Amino acid sequence: MENRNGKVVAFALLSCISLAILSLFSDAVAPYWPLVGNIDILSDVRRARGDAIADLDRRSSDAVHSSLDTTSRSQPDSSAFQFSQYLQSGQIVDFRSDCLNPSLPRVMEKMAALKRGEKVKIRIAWLGDSLIEGDLITQTVREFLQDEFGGMHGVGFVPFRAVTAGYRTSATAITRGAWRENSFKNAGAGAPLFFSGHVFYSGNGEYVLKDNTVKDSAQVVEKWLYCGQSDSRSVVVVNGRLQYLETPKRFNRILLDKSSVKTIRLKLPAGKLPLYGVSSEPEYGVVIDNLSFRGISGFELGKLDEALLDEIAETRLYDLVVIQYGVNMMFRPKDMNYDYYYKGMMPVVKRLKQHMPDIEFMLVSCADRAFRYGTERKTAIGLDSLLKVQATIAYENRIPFFNLYQSMGGSGTIVRWAENDPKLAAKDYIHASPRGAAILGRCFYDAFKHDYLKLIPAKTQ
Repeated sequence: MENRNGKVVAFALLSCISLAILSLFSDAVAPYWPLVGNIDILSDVRRARGDAIADLDRRSSDAVHSSLDTTSRSQPDSSAFQFSQYLQSGQIVDFRSDCLNPSLPRVMEKMAALKRGEKVKIRIAWLGDSLIEGDLITQTVREFLQDEFGGMHGVGFVPFRAVTAGYRTSATAITRGAWRENSFKNAGAGAPLFFSGHVFYSGNGEYVLKDNTVKDSAQVVEKWLYCGQSDSRSVVVVNGRLQYLETPKRFNRILLDKSSVKTIRLKLPAGKLPLYGVSSEPEYGVVIDNLSFRGISGFELGKLDEALLDEIAETRLYDLVVIQYGVNMMFRPKDMNYDYYYKGMMPVVKRLKQHMPDIEFMLVSCADRAFRYGTERKTAIGLDSLLKVQATIAYENRIPFFNLYQSMGGSGTIVRWAENDPKLAAKDYIHASPRGAAILGRCFYDAFKHDYLKLIPAKTQ
């Protein structure tokens, strides 16, 4: 019989060498492939890391706080910054010790103008992963904000195709015919991707969008096409009529229809025009674009073309960009070190701010997530570490932070939501049910309203 021991030894040796190489370079690879971020077969001999993990439950992150204190002391602003505020629930914090002023002053000023009856439009881009897909969380925030400040409804941006199209309730979107798609998953840096992480190309395709948020049959609804650049003029059929499209820029926003009709039907000829989606929105009021992409970390935003970001900024499309990622980093129950997430996400946020200097930003933390430890389901032991990293990214970029985890109830919440009646979360112990997502949306809205009231004197509230 052939002796195969040599092959086994060779295979084991090759595997060890490969893992050792990944261990040495995992920090550099993690921004592009997060799953290798915590590979470290040399961990037993890395005393410093081992000691840090062993002591995590009984030590505060003095080194992190020290560096943050140094950062705050280096700021020219005389206001003191307090990192520990990130632990607050139900509050949008900007880390200043003076909490009397709104964390989002420009957005709140426009909200106040809208409240006074001025016909202004406030647009919010909400970037996130599967926790918000299907318009979960955002549809609740949108409805409350529109009812409170605008009184006018509209679902905002809806992509031409989405995995959630079948169960999204705020909009009904149907795509027929031939379509080609690129996304964060298969496109390289510089591809004409929108914030949604997608770009579509029609092959004589059709698209029907019905806005289910509009409650007043007499309300005028604007339908805008979001698309990229094309050298030639394109033709689109809008509700049975021809419309010619001029698309000279990397980002174009073209009004297709302005009427009380809630449904728009498009026929798009085959061509090379990059297509993103349609925005159905009120003439004035609050617009929230749900820009979800399942399974990503947020690092993928680094693929967005800088010229496209510049043009979006020039059009003043958005007043606020909300960034909500992180749950996909917690894919192993024992992970407690998320330094690689800081290294991957920090430059992404800096880059967005650099190319959109007139837009306000906010970072929303990940929600609760549980694993099985022994015989029980418990909140991930590394979640506190990840939250601290996310707060550090917000702190160092001087953008407000909302602790969704604490606001929803903190440790053990997702387990209770998944196991109690009524069910507020799925049995994956990650995703909220529609009812649970509505609670998360209300948590954010309450914090947003509280921040707004800082702008308004008590006698005028």
